[in-house]
Amino acid sequence: MRGPFVCIPIFAVLVAAACGGASSDAVPDAGTNPDAGTIPSRPAGPSGLPCDVEAVLSANCWECHSFPPAYGAPMPLMNHDDLVAPAKSDPSKKVHELVVLKTSATDNTRMPPTPREALSAAAQKTLADFSAAGAPKSTETCGTVKPPDPGLDVKCTPDLSLAPSKDWEMPADVGDEYVCWGAEIAGSPAKHIAGFVPRVDNKTIVHHIVLFEAETAYSPEPKPCNSGGSLQWRMVMGWAPGGKGLELPPDVGFPIKPGGSHYVVQMHYSNTGKLTGQKDKSGFDLCTVQPRKYEADVMAFGTQDIDIPPSSTKTMDCSVTARKELVTHDIHVIAAMPHMHKLGTAMTTTLLPAGGGAEVDLGTVKAWNFGTQAWLPINATIKAGDVVRTQCTYTNPTGAPVGFGEKTDEEMCYSFTMYWPRLQGVLGYWSWAAPAAASTCK
Repeated sequence: MRGPFVCIPIFAVLVAAACGGASSDAVPDAGTNPDAGTIPSRPAGPSGLPCDVEAVLSANCWECHSFPPAYGAPMPLMNHDDLVAPAKSDPSKKVHELVVLKTSATDNTRMPPTPREALSAAAQKTLADFSAAGAPKSTETCGTVKPPDPGLDVKCTPDLSLAPSKDWEMPADVGDEYVCWGAEIAGSPAKHIAGFVPRVDNKTIVHHIVLFEAETAYSPEPKPCNSGGSLQWRMVMGWAPGGKGLELPPDVGFPIKPGGSHYVVQMHYSNTGKLTGQKDKSGFDLCTVQPRKYEADVMAFGTQDIDIPPSSTKTMDCSVTARKELVTHDIHVIAAMPHMHKLGTAMTTTLLPAGGGAEVDLGTVKAWNFGTQAWLPINATIKAGDVVRTQCTYTNPTGAPVGFGEKTDEEMCYSFTMYWPRLQGVLGYWSWAAPAAASTCK
């Protein structure tokens, strides 16, 4: 058994784009021509798609499968040429055929990926009928159909904005880069953060954004940073594509220290297309209010004891008990964000009450998809003596064992959980990784 405050080398969290990454069926688009290096122009005018087909794609796919593709999506699905292009993974099939297969799938290959809802039966039939007819080109003019706004679950009005001191320009020869920059919030007058609105500037290269509270000031200039450095900071909020803004309950907020608080924003960028001139200034807009009764925090359930044998399916079944000396008051869970890597197939976190009774869901993803990782709303209470159980299931098709690690070809099992009131731990020390570090697995 690991102690509750083991310093473990975890990378920052909330990785991956919510829309792509699961398919190699890219049609020629921005960045696939190594000699181009820039995003080509695209003809204006009708899409060449029937209006009912365009309506389905715009409502369910265009947020990511735009032109150029956003959040790591492998190809655009914006016009007729996109749909009738050969699929690179199987040139005998057209992209529209694979769209039908993926939107009707019932496993973790389904698009849109979980936790987003599957297409309705009517929408699936629209795409299937279009494909079965040979994907005929249409002369219809459907009007301007914009990609949908994913929406923000906040009603508050942001009054503070966290932004880097300058734009970050992504090197064309770097596929993935972690970049950090600091921000300061004055603590006078006293206030709490009550809502978060992610502000995504360049959807082509942004994969995730994480906000941490730090003990010391951090440079406001964006610079490459170690993805595992977040363990030294207190986690506050994260966003990944497919996620939304978040507003806390009326009596709950993230405290800003009386003398002011230091924050670090960690960005994960991806530029697999080797595009040049890609700049970004993403950050967070915050709603601040008068100090509230309770202070919020984030912790992680799960484990780092991961060992998946080659050519196998394995479930990590790990539990941690809410120790009375640490959990001196009830813990109210607001939201959870399950996290694994590409071998993951399913993940559940449940609460087993100490006095018996029914298990309580603390975050379930039945069909895990590395491409979508969003905060799930939770309304549950953890009491001293309760057990929190996290199960992560993996399928390893490779001929080598896979263990814990921050690389995408390694694995993780974490359920990042937002709760109130914040725990202080023994002698005032608390780490967001403590519950996972203290868990035991069978």
